[in-house]
Amino acid sequence: MNSADQEKFVLLLGQVQPDLKRYIYSLSYNKGDAEDIYQECSLALWRKFGTYDNSQPFLNWAFRFAYYEVMKFREKQKRRKLLSDETLKILAEEYQKPLGIIKEQERLLSFCLAKLPEDEKALIDMRYSQKLSVKKINSHFGETGKKIYRAFERIRYKLYNCIDETLEAEGLK
Repeated sequence: MNSADQEKFVLLLGQVQPDLKRYIYSLSYNKGDAEDIYQECSLALWRKFGTYDNSQPFLNWAFRFAYYEVMKFREKQKRRKLLSDETLKILAEEYQKPLGIIKEQERLLSFCLAKLPEDEKALIDMRYSQKLSVKKINSHFGETGKKIYRAFERIRYKLYNCIDETLEAEGLK
C-alpha cells in the first residue's frame, strides 16, 4: 500500500471510528470485547483496503468486516452464547438502518446551530462543548435563578423549529 493509500485509509477509519465502535459494542455487549474486536476489524480493513470500492460508503464496507469479526470472536470465545447467530444478524441489520437518519439529524442540527446569534452559540458551546454546569454558566455571567435555563429553553425551541422547517422545505417531512 503506498503512502497516499495509507493516508486515505487512516482518514476514512478515523471518520467512521465512533460509529464502527458503537456498532461492534451493540453486537458484543462488553466494552473490553468490543475493543478487541475493533482492533481485529481495523487490521482486517487495513489488509483488505486494496479491495475497497471508493464509490461505496466506507462505513458500510467496514460494518461488514466488523460483523464477521464479531462472529469470529464469538467462535474463539466458546462461551455460552447469549444470542443466537440469527438474532445477532438481525440486530446487526437493524443497527445500520437508523444511521442514515442520525447523520441527517446531525447535518440539520449543525445547519441550525450555525444560524443562531453569537451569544446563543456561546451558551451552547459552554454547556455542551466545555461541559459547564448551568450553575457555572450563571456565575460566569453574574446571573442567578433560572435565566440561563430559560435561555436554553428558547434556544432548544429555535433549533427544533429550524430543523422542522428545514425538513419541510427539503420535502423530508
